[in-house]
Amino acid sequence: MDWDSVLRSALIGGVAGGLAVLLIGVFGPRRVCPECGHKLPKFGKPPTGRRTVYGGWKCPECGCEVDRKGKKVRARDEDDE
Repeated sequence: MDWDSVLRSALIGGVAGGLAVLLIGVFGPRRVCPECGHKLPKFGKPPTGRRTVYGGWKCPECGCEVDRKGKKVRARDEDDE
């Protein structure tokens, strides 16, 4: 087995794996807010470092913070406004 075939196999496997992850993200189920039931967006730019590293959303309706598994992190404080 030569290096060309090894690299070709790795490239094809990597592309197929990346495509599978992308398809799961696009066609997977949407998360809903545990407080109000509002559907959360699938994609978006994370506004904080914590959400960049750990994932999650902030509900646009009630302000509840939701982790990447769909569980409530903390409710919005009334002082945040």
